[in-house]
Amino acid sequence: MVKKLNETALWQRNLASLIRSGLFDRAEVVESRGLHVVVGIYGDGTPSAPLAKYADRRRAEDALELVERLNDHAVPAEAN
Repeated sequence: MVKKLNETALWQRNLASLIRSGLFDRAEVVESRGLHVVVGIYGDGTPSAPLAKYADRRRAEDALELVERLNDHAVPAEAN
């Protein structure tokens, strides 16, 4: 269980960094090699590296909802 929590914290830190960069536009769930992958989409439409990977589509959609909530409450990079 500890490993799972650490992995979650890691992808959330990577996401927070992506959002703070000001380049983040939105997130999507895509399929890759049989997994449901949450990726960030930059302003120019290119995808980020995978933020999280799940075998279960529902877990990926839950993670996507979390990403959207974090992005809605993000502080712009200029405010730092």
